[in-house]
Amino acid sequence: MANPPKYKLLDVSLQENETCPIHIIDGEFKDIVYKYGKISLKETDDGQLAVTMDITMISAPENFDQHKKNFTQTVGEIFVDIVEKEATTKEPVDLEDDVHQDKN
Repeated sequence: MANPPKYKLLDVSLQENETCPIHIIDGEFKDIVYKYGKISLKETDDGQLAVTMDITMISAPENFDQHKKNFTQTVGEIFVDIVEKEATTKEPVDLEDDVHQDKN
């Protein structure tokens, strides 16, 4: 995976089921703000994983085409980076402890 550009998650009030807006702070898409909508994963006939993402643009230059291949790759790289960081910062849950606790 290529390195995503620097970005920050914006601290805003969110409604239920909303995702946090993301501000790209360097690179080709500097100062674009967007958020993820529905993300779908599907296995293709050749065994690859196809990802489809709905993106809502919050702030972008006039006439910006969010469907440009470079942009879709960039938001995909940022998504993977966020997921990887989240997975490595969470403590694993010990289900054995939860399941086998004695009830008094």
